[in-house]
Amino acid sequence: MRRTVCMAILVAFVVFVAGESAAAAAAPELTDRLQEIFQARARWLLTDGAPPPLEADYVPGSARAKWAINHERGKIRYVKLWAEGRKVKFVEAAPSLYIKYLSGDENKARFYVGQTLALGYVYPGEKQVNRLGVGSRHVLELRRHEGKWLVASEWYSDPLGDDTEVPDAVPTELLPPDPAAPTALPGRRKGYDRQGAIAYADKYCGLAWGCANDHRYNQKYRNYTGDGGDCTNFLSQILRDGGGLRVPKNIIRVSNMAGYLQGSGRAWLVMRAPFRQAWKRAAQDPRGFQAMVGPADLVAYQVGGKMEHFAIITGFDSHGYPLVNSHTADRYRVPFDLGWDRRTVYWFFRVNG
Repeated sequence: MRRTVCMAILVAFVVFVAGESAAAAAAPELTDRLQEIFQARARWLLTDGAPPPLEADYVPGSARAKWAINHERGKIRYVKLWAEGRKVKFVEAAPSLYIKYLSGDENKARFYVGQTLALGYVYPGEKQVNRLGVGSRHVLELRRHEGKWLVASEWYSDPLGDDTEVPDAVPTELLPPDPAAPTALPGRRKGYDRQGAIAYADKYCGLAWGCANDHRYNQKYRNYTGDGGDCTNFLSQILRDGGGLRVPKNIIRVSNMAGYLQGSGRAWLVMRAPFRQAWKRAAQDPRGFQAMVGPADLVAYQVGGKMEHFAIITGFDSHGYPLVNSHTADRYRVPFDLGWDRRTVYWFFRVNG
């Protein structure tokens, strides 16, 4: 999975403990200030959001603060372009924070902040809100500047803002799936428990809003976030412990998992295409993407010739758009291409079962 600069700094804190956050040693004014900063950022993601300027929360003239604010600006720009390209509006953005005080003095304070963010979007003319969750992990330093606590530096991994540039636009209309057409695959056939796989993916997807298990990964497995990413390891857990398939443990390379799935007959590749081509193909069938893949099928991500990420399809939104769960970064029911740019090639796998 792709990395934000200085991702190694986060490794020591990647297994976050929600219980510790309540006992953070920082003064209430600092934790309140962090809440204020993240609430303002969330409002920026809303399609019609108009919060205070981002610059107001960062130390002026600091090179590290400038890097952090540029990263945040890039994420906001990307999300708004994605929403415009998909013809949706973000109408809900609600962050929850888990704060761990690391160090500091009367003029500076360093924190680990785990953000659980809930987002909701709607299609034109519809009232139904499609909700998703993402989780981000931040190492952040506040400094007192002219009597106010401001961000002096920040490093984080974020599923909405890692290495994103410009998303591709929707080339043709994709209508909601035909209600008369089947919208779900059988729950269990040929040994693959699709419902069990999705239940596992929802339980152990980590820090994202919507995930269960107190936002923890499954503690009986090693977390490979600091060793290249945990997305493929998580997928192997889903297929094995949730889906009941005999899949090797500790596979962490995306290309290895893709090769194993095809070579063993566990899954077959139904489409390999950039977004625009995949969308056009889906739009040709009344069932949309569900003509090719269903719940508990898989999506792999290729960027620049390299396989970088794996996710599981855990559902579809009100217009039949595939939603995925994953680790590194943590996602719950997120549109499959949100966080990926126009260069990405998507591999859609149908699991044999």
